[in-house]
Amino acid sequence: MTNKLIALVLVAAACVILFAADPEQTAWLPRCPFHALTGLDCPACGSQRAVHALLHLRLADAVTYNPFMLLSIPYAAALVITTWFDPRGRLARLRRFCQSRPVVLAYVALFCAWWLLRNLL
Repeated sequence: MTNKLIALVLVAAACVILFAADPEQTAWLPRCPFHALTGLDCPACGSQRAVHALLHLRLADAVTYNPFMLLSIPYAAALVITTWFDPRGRLARLRRFCQSRPVVLAYVALFCAWWLLRNLL
């Protein structure tokens, strides 16, 4: 198997698990180590619950659990699709945009702002 196929299988398996198991009701799903150590939320805190809600088509719940994750999913998908699954370069403009310095820096700035704001508010 190629690394791409392994990654896709792992993502699909994680989605099946998160569809079947509610993170709020399941003790065996991993918890955030940053939150356990500090009591603060990391930028990804709530992502398991948000994905579970998205897989059950509950968008409003997903937004309340982690709105930043909803911004991250399309960006990550665009990066993966343009990097892994575009051998002929048909999506080269989208790849250059997603990987451009201003876009990456904007994402990192939003990531840091989200991390700070969610703990200050």
